Amino acid sequence: MPKSTSSDNSPPVPEDDPMAASPLLILIDGHSLAFRSYFAFAKSRQGGLRTKTGIPTSVCFGFIKSLLEVMESENPNAIAIAFDTKEATFRQQADASYKANRTETPEDFLPDVKNLQQLLQGLRIPVITSPGYEADDILATLAHQAIDQGYRVKVVSGDRDLFQLVAPDKGITVLYLSGAFARGSATVGPTEYGLEEVEAKLGVLPSQVVDYKALCGDPSDNIPGVKGIGAKTAVKLLKEYQNLDNIYASLDTIKGAVKKKLEVGKSDAEHARYLVQLRFDTPIDIDLDQCQLQGFDPKVLKPLLEKLELKSFISQIDKLQQSFGGVVLEDIQTDAPNNTDSDTDSDTDSDTDSNTDTQEDQGISFFSAAETEEFQEQGSNTGSIQPQIIDTVDKLTQLVEQLKYYTDAGNPVAWDTETSDLEPRE
Repeated sequence: MPKSTSSDNSPPVPEDDPMAASPLLILIDGHSLAFRSYFAFAKSRQGGLRTKTGIPTSVCFGFIKSLLEVMESENPNAIAIAFDTKEATFRQQADASYKANRTETPEDFLPDVKNLQQLLQGLRIPVITSPGYEADDILATLAHQAIDQGYRVKVVSGDRDLFQLVAPDKGITVLYLSGAFARGSATVGPTEYGLEEVEAKLGVLPSQVVDYKALCGDPSDNIPGVKGIGAKTAVKLLKEYQNLDNIYASLDTIKGAVKKKLEVGKSDAEHARYLVQLRFDTPIDIDLDQCQLQGFDPKVLKPLLEKLELKSFISQIDKLQQSFGGVVLEDIQTDAPNNTDSDTDSDTDSDTDSNTDTQEDQGISFFSAAETEEFQEQGSNTGSIQPQIIDTVDKLTQLVEQLKYYTDAGNPVAWDTETSDLEPRE
């Protein structure tokens, strides 16, 4: 069975796995997750999340929520997100009918994605595009660059085209976003796909996905494949002949109508294979070092969250900082005054709340009820201190940046410059 990666049931890396100690890079298909986030809320009675002033926030809230859940379950070292561009791709230039069957993008989707990309930049997460190419091509290129540099890679997407990347022996798997996620299920996270999961889903191995779609097509992308060859026949042919080239080299051994369909549809199969095959040479201007989690500047991120009225994330901004690799001064965060929240605190009547407030709490596992109750019981006292070890120049720089935000004389920051031992009294 596929493995769920929900926050309480993440798949462990086997101890005998030689890649277990390798750093993990999470790659996200931005448009795939954005569309699922949008439709998770768009079908609600309220018609999606919006601020009091009407700014759509379904994509922003759902995307960041899901991103945090993946971060918590996978604990990556680096992350990057790829998006499509509005320019025609090389596939559309080769075939004007490619994806021509797609419905028109909802009017409130694009401004939501624009705000999302600003949030991601505020979180210091690389947002990558490449005109003329799709996000899938960017992910394929980055995945292969990463494994060449010693990373493990997990690709988050709801697009089965990315199954062709799956190669656990090289360290690449796909965290597949199911239909249940698209419907906004709070308990169903992405499912990790390796060789067995891909074969169980499609009937073929990852290395055969391209030829499988070349034969039976892909209706979601308006790729017909070979006319008259369905999924079952494609699977049967690939199990017997392994790949498309072998199938056409062995036509004399194939009988009846299937042989005739293959003969007539050979050029269609080759064309479909060209459209389906991901590119590993996509021009991208980014280094994997730029994908490392490094924390963010709250002074940049918080105004963006406030503009979008994403109060749940504002209240957990320290937890966000820690999730994204930043330094958090745990011992003073709870008691430190937060003047920027005063405006939102004074406007809490239910009849004036945005429907972002009313819907965003539905199924958000990053902010569980148990955590909330525990925090309320603690009152104004801080929880247990979580030490942050500053052992690199980058971490020291982050700490200095964090300290700049604490300028209230009523809540001073103090540290001992004479400590030279882990024992408190030595």
